Amino acid sequence: MNKTFLEVKKILKDAQIDEAEAKARIIVREVGHLKFEDMLLDKDVENKEEVLNFAKKLALSGEPLQYMLGYSYFMGEKFIVTPDTLIPREETEFLVRCAIDKIRNLKTAPNVLEIGTGSGCIACMIAKNLPDIEVLGVDISTNALQVALENAQKLDLIRKVIFRKSDVFSSIRDGEKFDLIVSNPPYIKKDDYLKLDKTVLNFEPKSALLAGEDGLEFYIKIINEAKKYLKPSGFIAFECAQGQADDICGLFEQRGFEVCDVICDMAGIKRVVCAGVKKGVQL
Repeated sequence: MNKTFLEVKKILKDAQIDEAEAKARIIVREVGHLKFEDMLLDKDVENKEEVLNFAKKLALSGEPLQYMLGYSYFMGEKFIVTPDTLIPREETEFLVRCAIDKIRNLKTAPNVLEIGTGSGCIACMIAKNLPDIEVLGVDISTNALQVALENAQKLDLIRKVIFRKSDVFSSIRDGEKFDLIVSNPPYIKKDDYLKLDKTVLNFEPKSALLAGEDGLEFYIKIINEAKKYLKPSGFIAFECAQGQADDICGLFEQRGFEVCDVICDMAGIKRVVCAGVKKGVQL
């Protein structure tokens, strides 16, 4: 192991930073401008002082590493992130893949609505993996929308992904219909919010996390209004927290939807629920 990595790891461990070893590797690679093969060969950095100063700043602030770097990787792509956006999580990949599978074989060019787009990572990765698609990402935060737009531009998706300020469906126009409505909405219960990891609690946007007493506020809001904006064969796909999937399935069933997929993440947690309108239900 190179000397800089060992020093960075010690700085983070001494400051009781969670996952110190993994974060030390990221800092050495990203701030030290090393390639993956350089890390395998234990090549040391040429800007050691810069790397150590970055580690010390992280140790002092406790800020999420991704915010300090200004970016996070998601599904192999680098996305700009700021404190106005949530940091993309690996489990959200299951939601993106579910969305892609649901609309991959449509005969006409599909159109997708993402509610609560944040950094735009979901909208962008759906668009990147499907030809002839239109994705509309909406968010209530103007600052988050600016980040999402920059990410779409970086990935050369500006003709496939557009963004609009909207509180859920507030800016969706009459007559706009979608093959898929996808969302990773706020889903943290009020009683669970203060139990979150301190880096999440202190730095990530509260409005993108907290969802009322039971964590279901935004699921209910979206499901209640969605039929107006879905095509007859359309779907809704949600990411959800541990223990919420059964409640969300119940909400779908009560409101005339039929659950077609419940997808577990690598830890076996029911992470994605997808439903379509029941046959015979009037839109």
